[in-house]
Amino acid sequence: MSKKFQFDDEFDDDFSDNSQKFVEEDNNIDSEFGDDAFDNVFDFNHEEEDTMAKRKKKKKFRWHWWYYLFIIILVLCLAFGIYIIIKSNNNGPVYGDRCEGLVSISKDLITSTENTIEEKYDSITELDLSIECRTLHVDITFSEGMDTEEAQEIAEETVQTLDDLVGESKEEGNTYSNLFGTIDNETQYEVNVYMTSENSDDFPIYGTKSVQSDEFTYTLASVADEDSAQKALDTLEDDESEEE
Repeated sequence: MSKKFQFDDEFDDDFSDNSQKFVEEDNNIDSEFGDDAFDNVFDFNHEEEDTMAKRKKKKKFRWHWWYYLFIIILVLCLAFGIYIIIKSNNNGPVYGDRCEGLVSISKDLITSTENTIEEKYDSITELDLSIECRTLHVDITFSEGMDTEEAQEIAEETVQTLDDLVGESKEEGNTYSNLFGTIDNETQYEVNVYMTSENSDDFPIYGTKSVQSDEFTYTLASVADEDSAQKALDTLEDDESEEE
């Protein structure tokens, strides 16, 4: 069999025809998928790489032991703060063990006592009862020219009224109950009285009743020894500062 002989110009024509077909096919691909076909593929790969990188970063996060320690300390601090707030709301300022064992005197009983005495005596301009730990404070402002003995009687009646409302037991022959004495070997409330009245020589008057005594003692502004009056005032102020 004889081999067909091909001239160079025929070979060039075939190569030119094949190149033309390749260009046409490439143009057909571009027209079908658009110019962004390769760009889309690149963007997809780029997004996939970002996603993998983010997953790797998430996997790097680890809980360390000191995280748990910090959380425990934070919870304990919050619990202690809540405890202090609750104790302060229930018992006023925090006095520690000094206020333990006291009989509770509600605000309603204090208000009832104030209303009863103020309605009974027109000479009272202002009456305020307050409790600070183991001390009952009785502050009374009387109208001008108030009689000293009458003022003392009103102050003591105020304490007796509150005493009756609380309703603690009373020793035979005593004026005041164990609310102002001792209950179950626990000392209860002492009383400090402060009374004022304009244009009255004996005022201000300071009165005290300790848990060991069933009677009040008074210091008048008109006493001959002014040092005694100042000493009584200093004692009241010292008691208030200690309770604060």
